[in-house]
Amino acid sequence: MYIFDIDGTLLYTIDTISYYINKALADFGLGNLPKEEVRKNVGNGPVVLVKKCLSYLGIEDKQSLEKVLAYYNKIYDDNPSYLTKPYPGIKEELEKIKQRGELLVAFSNKPDSTCKKVLVDIWGRDYFDMILGFKEEIERKPSPEGLYIIGQRFGEKMTDIIYFGDSEVDIKCGRNAGVFTVACAWGFRDKDFLIQQNPDAIIDSPDLINTIRRV
Repeated sequence: MYIFDIDGTLLYTIDTISYYINKALADFGLGNLPKEEVRKNVGNGPVVLVKKCLSYLGIEDKQSLEKVLAYYNKIYDDNPSYLTKPYPGIKEELEKIKQRGELLVAFSNKPDSTCKKVLVDIWGRDYFDMILGFKEEIERKPSPEGLYIIGQRFGEKMTDIIYFGDSEVDIKCGRNAGVFTVACAWGFRDKDFLIQQNPDAIIDSPDLINTIRRV
């Protein structure tokens, strides 16, 4: 089984995330963040993203967090594919996985409904064997709970899973679950930083995805 994070791994979404977070902030008259600052805050889901972006602007109160978060989630979910595109070569590598008859799953801290919308927009319905985004009843990454749920659904052992992600959150999640964890250096974190997180493997470009196989 091959499991992929979405933001920064399957999809280039930083322009989308930056656009919507800045629209949410601007519509409440709260300011604006450079894209690079937004990029640093991606990986732990929208609650952490909005909280860190507000903190960067010197805004710490709960009321601002709640109203900006709710608005950000709404406008993002209304059109999640805006400015989003697959990384070059990703589609071809996923096709190779599917042609071998392997299970293919997408797993993210992004809200579940948004994950499903954007992946259906880009790959079509039923392309992935399962899509799992954040739900209230499931702990966010780096908790391994989501990976356990995916494995159990298909009767897969954790040792038979390869998980690809682009952040320290993904690496911790994979290692917590006992799956083979691959860091993707084309995403939202620098390669040197990813190396320090001790993934099982690290690859520089999507065309290397299929060089990683179960032992």
